[in-house]
Amino acid sequence: MSAIPTERYARCIRASKRVYWDIDEDVIRGRRFDLADKFLPDGLTLAERFTTLSPREKRFVSQIQGRTYANIFGLVERFINAKVLELCGDYVLGDQVALEAMVRFSDEELKHQALFRRIEAMMGEVLPDGYHFDFVPESVARAVLGKSTWAVLLLTLDIELFTQLHYRQSIDPDTQLSTLFKDVFLYH
Repeated sequence: MSAIPTERYARCIRASKRVYWDIDEDVIRGRRFDLADKFLPDGLTLAERFTTLSPREKRFVSQIQGRTYANIFGLVERFINAKVLELCGDYVLGDQVALEAMVRFSDEELKHQALFRRIEAMMGEVLPDGYHFDFVPESVARAVLGKSTWAVLLLTLDIELFTQLHYRQSIDPDTQLSTLFKDVFLYH
């Protein structure tokens, strides 16, 4: 390997160390979900179009959709991490800087999965029984991983960029959303 790719990986490692976060200390911070809060902005839920619903019912629609939104992101993390780990094999006995950068990326993806499992459980504690998210993450991951490496990497890049843009344009500016829900997507 040449020095240029190694330096790029070294920059990734430095950035990873700089932005490190912890699920309990930085995101959850002892908070619980509050049913008085919306989880998703109106522009995403389209709850305002439900003219027959009361404000409380529209907020509930936001909470259901927010729970599903979070579950979808948790599902996606499964195939992202699997692909990263697969690519690590190319560096196990080679460029150790590249390997460390990829392992750090994998660690972040595992942390995202743990975060989404935690908030799913937390939402389940406050929302009524009966919610089902029937997609099996492993089945979705297998279907995606059955595509070419470049297709999976392109999809991963699109998801990573979309998530950041989506947060900045729709979730962060909405002052009526649950601060806990907002922090989940800030740190994701």
